[in-house]
Amino acid sequence: MAAYNFRPLFDNIMAQKRLEHNVFSFYFDDRADSKSSKITFGGVDESLFEPPLMFFPVTQKFYWSLRASAILVDGKKVPGVCDNGCTVVADTGTSLLTGPTDELEILLGIMSVLLCIIV
Repeated sequence: MAAYNFRPLFDNIMAQKRLEHNVFSFYFDDRADSKSSKITFGGVDESLFEPPLMFFPVTQKFYWSLRASAILVDGKKVPGVCDNGCTVVADTGTSLLTGPTDELEILLGIMSVLLCIIV
């Protein structure tokens, strides 16, 4: 939307000062038949995570870019992918996975059930 100069929903909410905290959070339930994934505006649902909650700065607002220190699959660092840190994009509105060809081939070659990005 930013490419077409549209103001995103959350930017409008912040501009209207409707929330106590300008924060939104996601919970993704990984159970096959579950329908309990959710988004929360204005904070976090503390019943859905174990502390501590960590916040990370957005490094490029146009793409919601974050600086990651490693890419993990099933809790293990993937060698050859993001070895010296890398930029990742927090885009919950896409089903695409993209990146440098060599690193993406490594990642796709070993990807299993769970992909966690540690930032």
